[in-house]
Amino acid sequence: MLLAEDVLLLLTDDQTGKFVGRYPDLVVAGALLSDLALAGNVRVTESGESVRKNRVVTVPDAPWPVDPLLAEALEMIGRKERRFTSNVVDKISYALKPPKAVYERLAQAEMLSRVTHRALGLIPRTRWVSLDARHENALLAQLDEVFLFDAEPDPHTAALAALLAASGALVTALDRGRKLDRAKLKRRGKHFLSQYWPAQATERSIQNRDAAAAG
Repeated sequence: MLLAEDVLLLLTDDQTGKFVGRYPDLVVAGALLSDLALAGNVRVTESGESVRKNRVVTVPDAPWPVDPLLAEALEMIGRKERRFTSNVVDKISYALKPPKAVYERLAQAEMLSRVTHRALGLIPRTRWVSLDARHENALLAQLDEVFLFDAEPDPHTAALAALLAASGALVTALDRGRKLDRAKLKRRGKHFLSQYWPAQATERSIQNRDAAAAG
């Protein structure tokens, strides 16, 4: 499954069907960027290149993504390359509205169920409640090994850990009432965040939106 699907699954409360962090559009957009980076479709420029540092560029020789959501994101990035990393997260969020698309994929996979109701009898609201938690439980078991027992993760799991840390809801996603060592969770999350530029870009996008909201 995509990182975008995994991170949204973990950050959606099984009972309430609500996203437990902030700005799901930015978190899922950052996850799509992470998926493309792991697949080798995009990279970030470094010092000494003809393009200025910390710009996102596509990799011409990489195979085109088979997944239509990733293909759409890559096409959007390719139309105007050399943006700052956090700007790319913002653009994916604005152009693709990724949470809705990913939630619908999870519903089609029968992992989540859409529940629609009207707040105060007037305003329509959609919740995504757990239908089949087997994949989510497998993810949590993998993350427990990494965060609680210091196991070495595979690239997908490490990127997922970094995205959870970037979201600001890492402890909520992993603890689930188990009273885990919050300090250790945050310390390990910070470690993975420092290694993955798409997750760092996601964190900056969240910080920038917070700053804009604060005026």
